[in-house]
Amino acid sequence: MEGIPNPAKLQVLTNDQVDTIHETSLTILGTTGVRFDSEKAVELLLKYGATPHPTRKNVLTFERGLVEDSIRKIPFYGKYFARDPKNDITFDGEHTFAHSLGGNPNMLDVETGLSRSATLKDVAECTRVMDALENCHSVSGLVVATDVPAPLLVARTMEAMMKNSTKCLSGYALREEEVDVQVKMWACVAGGEEELRKRPLFTLYGSPTSPLTYDRNVCEVMIRSAGYGISVDLVPCPIAGGTAPLTLAAGLALQNAEVLAGVMLFQTVDHRLPVQYSGRLSLLDLRSVKNLWGMPEMGLTSAATVQIAHRYHMTADVYGVTTDANGWDMQIGLERMTATIPPALAGADNLSGIGGAWENASSLEMLVIDNEIYADVFRMIRGLELDEERLALDIIEKVGPGGNFLAQRHTMKYLKLGEIRNSALWDKRTMDRAVKDGIRPIQDVARQAARKILAEHEPTPLDRDVEKDVAAVIKGSEKQLLAAY
Repeated sequence: MEGIPNPAKLQVLTNDQVDTIHETSLTILGTTGVRFDSEKAVELLLKYGATPHPTRKNVLTFERGLVEDSIRKIPFYGKYFARDPKNDITFDGEHTFAHSLGGNPNMLDVETGLSRSATLKDVAECTRVMDALENCHSVSGLVVATDVPAPLLVARTMEAMMKNSTKCLSGYALREEEVDVQVKMWACVAGGEEELRKRPLFTLYGSPTSPLTYDRNVCEVMIRSAGYGISVDLVPCPIAGGTAPLTLAAGLALQNAEVLAGVMLFQTVDHRLPVQYSGRLSLLDLRSVKNLWGMPEMGLTSAATVQIAHRYHMTADVYGVTTDANGWDMQIGLERMTATIPPALAGADNLSGIGGAWENASSLEMLVIDNEIYADVFRMIRGLELDEERLALDIIEKVGPGGNFLAQRHTMKYLKLGEIRNSALWDKRTMDRAVKDGIRPIQDVARQAARKILAEHEPTPLDRDVEKDVAAVIKGSEKQLLAAY
């Protein structure tokens, strides 16, 4: 899993402005503080050097030297491991990858096109499609299986994902007991917990509650994960105008303070583990109170988040394809490109969003379309290559005035090398041919492609004995999970 070489380094902030946001975050951490609703987290952070806020319950402050010492300990970028080692991902600040959205409770039915509650079958099918898509480099739980009892949801979702993809997987846990169960499940695959510690085959995420709060369960999931050697992606989701100031600069500073607080909590257990900077600053529509994502400001704040994350040599995971549209129309494509291009050109390490549709629903068709959008975006960030052979002076001399280059070997060579991208999905036919053969909406073409993947793509299965062991772990953990709820 090599990623896309990304020489692009668009700057929407100057270096001085990035430093100003950093300084503002230090002031927030040192004065306003962050609330941790977990006795375990407070105890660990006090030992780490945090200070109780004089008036605010469960709020800790962090002096500058402590935060900067923590930043120096952050591992440069990080490596993530997959069931099939060929799908391991190494983030290095020089390559870009893409991954799916996560956590939608609804699904656009591939037969009717209507939104309905997602099921465990949808989790499995979405994962299988993502396993086949070349521009979806890692996989998260795209939809929430509403037909699974809540105490078993995390375990059953991870089971469906691990059976249907050999790519890097990102899961979640709402309680520390769910971390235990997922570690036991993956230990069956890895050959034991010690082997899993050497090659952690999944990651989890921890999302603070903006503004500036880590609830008890998030804290304890992060602490438990770090104890097992499982990396956690920090996913702050402040909403400009709601849970963050309306101004984008303030929202970025608040988001950054939340990330740095999470880094310090994680480091109280293990400072060697990579932590992904997954900033998700979005925007509140003050007319409808709808949370907006498909905005030009989203592209700008995502690009800025890349710059801030790279200041700390952290993997920058930001939103790419996203929309606020409510159907298959021109808006949905324009918004997805508008939100994606700025962070891609800024050098994002990981771009999110594949498969998200509208109103908290995901879509198999959108998975296929987003894969194609990212193919276009990746072609853009590759840029233009210029050397003697590409300048083709000898070919121009050979063909001369009035000739053509269609029959030249040079043409075929660079066509095969991808100088000009040929899409398998976008309609590039002549109008005469399109009218003759029929014009179909892009979602219909994508639906057919998704059905073809489901009919033909077979992910590498788990070993049969391992699959039985994983099922036994879930069965044996039911009482523990039920008690946790």
